[in-house]
Amino acid sequence: MTVTDTSGRDAPLTITRDRDGLLAALCAIDDEGWNGPTATRLLTFVRQEIARPLAIDVGLRGLAASQAESSAWQAAWIAMSKPELRRAASPWGVLWRAAKRAALGEVVAARYGKVERRAWELLRPADGTAPVRLPLSLDVLLDAGWDVTGSASRVPELQELTAIAIRGLVAVGWPPDDAARIVAAVVDLPDARDDPRSEALGWRHMATDLGLQPWQARRLCVALRGTATWRGLFARVLSEGPQVVECPQLRAALRTTRVRRHRSPVLAAQLADSTAEVVHSE
Repeated sequence: MTVTDTSGRDAPLTITRDRDGLLAALCAIDDEGWNGPTATRLLTFVRQEIARPLAIDVGLRGLAASQAESSAWQAAWIAMSKPELRRAASPWGVLWRAAKRAALGEVVAARYGKVERRAWELLRPADGTAPVRLPLSLDVLLDAGWDVTGSASRVPELQELTAIAIRGLVAVGWPPDDAARIVAAVVDLPDARDDPRSEALGWRHMATDLGLQPWQARRLCVALRGTATWRGLFARVLSEGPQVVECPQLRAALRTTRVRRHRSPVLAAQLADSTAEVVHSE
């Protein structure tokens, strides 16, 4: 793709994705400044051909993709403003790598609910320990409408998140020791998004390991981790804060893990939500 100026100026500079084309554009910008026409064409080219495709390639959609695109675009602009770019053998590759890291930074920051630098530290600990693992995928949050930019500052640490989940289970009748073992087991389960055939993976082994009834193990997985279309306790706490564990919908979902005749966690939560709406309207 090339981007040219069609405004009628003499000999508009064409942006081409090769070393000479980029260096020529940067030389023109030296004379015109970053508010000039060449900078506009170059920045438009970078956004359309690098930043936007990268935001999509890393798996983001909607608001999160827009944020990643902006971050990648900004990172590429910063790289273009550095003198060493002009000495690089493949300057477009330098821009692409800077933009890709910025886009991935948005994914990592959203996953851990931290600023990008701290999120990378959790993902790649300097001491060689295993990365901190959140008990749900970013895709589940995004598909459920999680606003990563608005929620990140309220995301608790993983230890706090598990403590909140334990408190929620205890509130519906699980003994504290059992609740702690259940939450630890659910956190370590595989992501259901890795297998489209099931909304909850690993619950059979969890039932055997913890001595639970199979129906209880499956409901615990759903109530805590949620599904692709319904946010469980983990996702709700991450997006709305610790206080959400007290809401009637989550309390109803967790209660189904104790009483077999109750509806599934999702149906129980939806029924509690409908009841709350009726009461509120009255």
